[in-house]
Parts: sequence; structure tokens; C-alpha cells
Amino acid sequence: MALLRRSPLLTVRALAALALVLSVLVACSPSTPDDGVSGVPTTTVGPDARTVGVTALLDSWTAALRSDDEAALRELIDSGADPGFADREIARAQALRGLPLSDFGYEITPGPETPVPVDRADALAATEVWAPNVALRYAWADADIGSTSRDIALVVARRGDTWRLVSDADLPQYGRTTWRGPWDFGPVVTERVATGSTTSLVVGHEAQRAFIDDLAAELPSAVAAVTEFAGLGWSRRAVLTVTGSDAEFISAANGFTSTDVAASTIADPVRGGLVTGQRIVFGPTAPDRLTDSTRRTVLRHELTHVAMRAVTGEDAPLWMLEGFADYSGYRGSGLSFEEIAPTLAAVVRAAGPPRVLPEDSDFAAGGSRGSIAYESAWSVASFVADRFGEPVLRQLYDRFAAGPTDPTVTDSVFSATLGFGTVDFLAQWGQWVAEQAAGQS
Repeated sequence: MALLRRSPLLTVRALAALALVLSVLVACSPSTPDDGVSGVPTTTVGPDARTVGVTALLDSWTAALRSDDEAALRELIDSGADPGFADREIARAQALRGLPLSDFGYEITPGPETPVPVDRADALAATEVWAPNVALRYAWADADIGSTSRDIALVVARRGDTWRLVSDADLPQYGRTTWRGPWDFGPVVTERVATGSTTSLVVGHEAQRAFIDDLAAELPSAVAAVTEFAGLGWSRRAVLTVTGSDAEFISAANGFTSTDVAASTIADPVRGGLVTGQRIVFGPTAPDRLTDSTRRTVLRHELTHVAMRAVTGEDAPLWMLEGFADYSGYRGSGLSFEEIAPTLAAVVRAAGPPRVLPEDSDFAAGGSRGSIAYESAWSVASFVADRFGEPVLRQLYDRFAAGPTDPTVTDSVFSATLGFGTVDFLAQWGQWVAEQAAGQS
């Protein structure tokens, strides 16, 4: 819309009439007609009233889902919504029935507003269409020490004074996606597990019941073993999610797209020492690919990440994080160096001992490069524990896990913890690996 210029020909009455026309245009037209999206129009309903109205809608949505009230859910869905939306909401309510959730609710969150596609807004022909920033807040009873939140790509519409739900489908063009919980992938089964004086939970679906039972049986001893190694400074409880498809795994693992893994551990950012949203997520192939021995190792590895999350920075080197967790996972297994690190052992016998620590990018690589990265990281932790003891290994972890490192920081951490710098560390570690690969003790 062009800027209004002063004109001596405009009378007071003409100005008033023009202002009325402009206000109608602003209220009824997209705010950015040339970019293919509709902004939030200016209407007689102000932002505060809009927020209040949609918050009430979200509360009603939560209540209808938690009470499995099909009639109420259908009443909350806009007439212009996709026909399958109501069916999906009803299935979600049925899956939520009876789940041990201590918190579950939708809320508007701060952030820039998301545009609504013009064609979608026009097709709805509603008084107002809005895509507010919304999150699902939830917590598992006893197993979670606090609630976690996951973003929802929600579109709502107002007709007259009534707001209703239109869609929670992804809006990828604006970087908005909807997190899907276990209840969005079918009926859910849960198994409570006493882990010492606390309670843990295994979540999944009936098709994975045998694997869920196996994890539940292994969990108490795994928590005890990790606590013995890592110490008492964690909640000693966990939520394990067993997924039944790649799509469920990717959603449960917060968008982690590599489905060629048995498990992954996620958590919310640490705030004030409180760790929320911790989940050990098992991929759909885990039941088939894990033996009794490897299931035990993987579970203890992932639990170690859970136990150490509060002291682990976002940019800590992966060779320390993964090596420490792998050492914990294999600890007490009785497996030999060759059995744990076959790829590394073969490379060392052919080309000599390692001379550098793995880079973070190596861990995301497939094939032998990824295997060598993990095996090398495990060997670093094993070397330190063997030569200096597990308490020193823990000290080394705490120093490296505090945050990002560079060569100078790395050298100072080795010097402060072990008494010598990086060059000597690499030489001694490499010699130890060569001896292990050769079968020497």
C-alpha cells in the first residue's frame, strides 16, 4: 500500500471517509499480499483478547484429549479443517487414555509469529486465522523430575467470537514442525521400574512388548552400575522410549535423522542445574539387532549420558563424551580389547598406533571411519582408567565436558589432570593401544 501524501484537495469529510476505507482494507486484507502469506490481520479483537481466546481453546483441547471426549474434540475442530484431523485427534485421545502423565497441556509460547499461507487462509474464509507459537508441555509421573516442552505447528481460526483448531501439520516453509509423541503412533504401553529408591519408565507399543520387558528387567542393574561408576550426583531414574518406526524414532529423538543406530539419548538444555526432557530412545531395529550382551552395553552407555548431563556442556569434545560412556557400557563385561575394538585393532596392527584424537565429525561418519572413532574414544577412556584409575578418568571427563576446547585448552587439561601435555598423552595412549592390539597386557 502506497504512503498517503498530503493534498490540499482533501476535505475533512473526505479524509474521514478515506480513513474508514483504509481501516476496512487493513482489517480484511493480508498484511503482506506480495509474499504469498497472510499476516495476522488487524480486527476488532485485540492481541490480548486473541491470546485469551486461543489459550481457552488450548485448555479445552487438553481437557478433551485427557478425558477421551470425542464429542468435545469434534466441537473444537474448525469446519474448514482437513477431514482426517478429527480422526487423528480422536485416535490420540484414545492412546492417551490411562497413561501415567503428571502433566500434559498446550500453551502459547513467546517468539515471532508464523505467517499463514494465503491460500490456506482464503480457503478457510474465517474472521481471523492465526498460527501462534504453541508448545506441548508434558511429564511422565515419577520418572520425570520436571516437565518438558515440544513445539507444535498449530493453525487456529476464529469465526465470530469462537476459536477452533484447524491443523497441527508441519509448516516446513517457515521452519515449523509438530513434535509427535508415542501416543501419535498408536496405543501405548508403559512399564514402571523401581530403580533403587526412584522410579523409571519404559514406554513403547504392544508390538515391542518383548523388548520392553527385556529393558525393564535390565534397567535396575544398569542404573546401579552407572551410579557405582559415575557417582550419586544424578536422579538415578530414566525414561526409555522404544519406537516402532523410523518416523517415530526421528520425532522422539528430536529430529536425529540417522536411523542406523540402536539408541540415542536426548535432553533439554540444562537450566540452573535442572535436567529435564531426558529420554533414551531406541530405534525400531533395536529389538532385532541387539543381543543380550549388546543390549546391556548400549543401555549402560546411554544411561551414562543421562547421569552426566548436568555437568556436560553443549560443545564438549565427542571423543571424551562417547569414550566415557562406552567405557561405562563395557565396564565389567569381561570382553577383550579385540572384541570391543576390532576395527581399531586391525588398523593399528597394519599401520601403527593412533597419533591423533578423533574429530567430532568422525563420529557421524559411517563405515570404518565411524567405528574407529568410537573404538578410539573408548580406548582413550580405557587407557586413562587402566593407568591412572577411574577417579582420574572422572576428573578428566569433568574438565573436558565443561565446554569447548582448542589445542591450548586440551593441553592444559591433560597437564592439570595427568601431569603431562597432549604430545606425551598421545604417545603413551598410542603405545598402550598398540600393546592391547598385539595381545599384550
